[in-house]
Amino acid sequence: MRFLAIFLLLFLSSCATTIVKEQPRKLEHVYLEPVTNRTPEEGVDVIFTRIANDVFYSDSQFRVEKTPQPGVTLLVKPSVDSISTFAIGFDQYDRVTEYKMTISATVKLTKYGFGKPLYTFSISRYDFYDATGTPQEIERMRKECIERIAYQIFREVGEKITMSGEKVGTEK
Repeated sequence: MRFLAIFLLLFLSSCATTIVKEQPRKLEHVYLEPVTNRTPEEGVDVIFTRIANDVFYSDSQFRVEKTPQPGVTLLVKPSVDSISTFAIGFDQYDRVTEYKMTISATVKLTKYGFGKPLYTFSISRYDFYDATGTPQEIERMRKECIERIAYQIFREVGEKITMSGEKVGTEK
């Protein structure tokens, strides 16, 4: 009986739980290049550059650098490729009441000091804006829609950098 009790005690004590610590996310050094506007829409590059700065400076996973360091810094080079707007809502008099805006962007990630991009990917996002009110109000809502889409795009860029951070950090 004692033998069985000792055996059970040893068996149960050997099944101790282990504590697994989650590794902290690697802090990426990034340098944001100005956004290139390949669309006929004026001022999109300024809006996208401002939003990129907001997103990356406010995210604690990234250290945004003023000057890139060779072999350490990841260059982020975004370009806005297209903006398309479609009328999707109409009132009883066939006047447009709502638009759907789609923006496509291409982002190149390059390790500073190396010529070839590590990753190049395209992101396309859409949002809606209201078309009722004065022309100034409609233009304001259009700009706000561009800003919302830019936030979506750069949050996804940040996620892609974080997910690919292991690969980027180990490649030399």
